[in-house]
Amino acid sequence: MNPHVYLSDPKHIEAIESIKRVDEKGYLYQMKAEYDYYDLPEAFKQVIDAGCSTFVTKNLDGEVLFCRNYDFSHYLHNDRVNNQRTGINVIVESHNPKSKYASIGVSDAYWLDFKNGIYGEGVADDGVTDISPFILCPMICMDGMNEKGLAISILALSVKADWKPIDFDNYEEKLNPNKNNLFMSEAGEKPDPYWLKASYGSIAVNEADKKAWIADMEWIETKKPDKPTVFHPILMRLVLDNCQSVEEAVAFMENFNVKAAMPGVDYHIMVADKSGDYRLIEWLGDQMQAIKINHATNHYVSKEDLTFKEGCGRDEVLKAGLFRTRKAGMSEEFAENLLRLVVQDPVNKVDNGKTQYTCIYNLNKGSMKIFSFGDMSKSWEYSI
Repeated sequence: MNPHVYLSDPKHIEAIESIKRVDEKGYLYQMKAEYDYYDLPEAFKQVIDAGCSTFVTKNLDGEVLFCRNYDFSHYLHNDRVNNQRTGINVIVESHNPKSKYASIGVSDAYWLDFKNGIYGEGVADDGVTDISPFILCPMICMDGMNEKGLAISILALSVKADWKPIDFDNYEEKLNPNKNNLFMSEAGEKPDPYWLKASYGSIAVNEADKKAWIADMEWIETKKPDKPTVFHPILMRLVLDNCQSVEEAVAFMENFNVKAAMPGVDYHIMVADKSGDYRLIEWLGDQMQAIKINHATNHYVSKEDLTFKEGCGRDEVLKAGLFRTRKAGMSEEFAENLLRLVVQDPVNKVDNGKTQYTCIYNLNKGSMKIFSFGDMSKSWEYSI
C-alpha cells in the first residue's frame, strides 16, 4: 500500500486504502469515496486550484447512452521532451453522507499535482508515492453518472491569444519546452490569435523579421452579483450530488458563477438524463447558455469559434453517426466504434491530445463501461 502520511481522518484513510489497480499498466484505478469531500483540510483545498468528444443517443432497446472520450496529453514530471504521454485516472464510486445521490465517475488524478506532473502511470500502487491528495478525486471527476440516471461531462475550449511583442534576441530564455511554440519563416507573417495549439505563455517567432511574441490569454470567469464562484469540475460534482434531471441541473447551475482553473482555457459541459433529455452548457460573458444539442467536441456552439474555422473532424464524425442511427437507435457496438473513430492519437501527427479513457454510461441501467488510454480492445464494467 502506498503511504498517505498527511491523512488522519479514518474515513479519508479508508477511501485511500480502497484504491486498487484496474488495468495491467497502471493507467486506471478504482476507489470508494463515502466521506464528506466538501469538508477537507485546507492543505488539500489548495490543490483544487488546479479535448474531448461526447454524445448522447439511445440504444436499440430505447435506453439512453451517454458516450465520452476524455482527451488530454500529460507527461511524467511535465517533461514533454524526454517522457512519453502518460496519465492516471481513477474510477470514483461516490456517496457523500451530505449529498442526495450516489454516483460513479472518472477523475483525472494527474491534476492533483499538475505543476510537477508526478502522478503518472503506475504511481498509485508503487508502494512509494504518497497519495494523500487522492481524497480530492471526487472533486476532479471529468464525467460521471448518479443513481437517478443523470450524467455529465466536461470538454475544454480554446481561448483567443493576445500575442504581445517580446525581445527577439532573448526569446529563447522564455521558451517553455512543455508548451507548443510557433516558428515562422515568411517575411511579414504574424501569429494567428486563434492558433489551436497556443496556450498561455506560448512563444511565437518570426526568424525572417527577427520578431518574437508571447501569448497572453484571458482568465475566463463569470461575475454575476450575489452568486458563489466555483471551478467547472466542482459545479459538475454539485450537480451529480444534487440533481436528478436535466431540467433540474440547468436551473441549479444558474445559481453559480464559474471560473476556469487557469488562464487561457474555457469549458462547456454536457448533461443528459435517463428520459433522453440533454443540454450543452456554455457561458458567454456572464450569461449561461443551455443549448439543445446531443454531441460536442472542443469548439463553441453558441458562437462562432474561429479556432475551428476549418472545421472539426471529430465533431463531423459524431454528427454523421448520430444522423444515420437517429430513427432505429444505436447499438452499443456502433457507439464503441464511433468513439473509436474519434479517439485522439498523437502518433498520426494530427491530434494534439491523447485519449486517456473512453466511457459509455447506460443511464437507464445505471451501468458504465470504460476503456483505458485509447485501447478499445479491453473494457471494464461497473454499476451504481
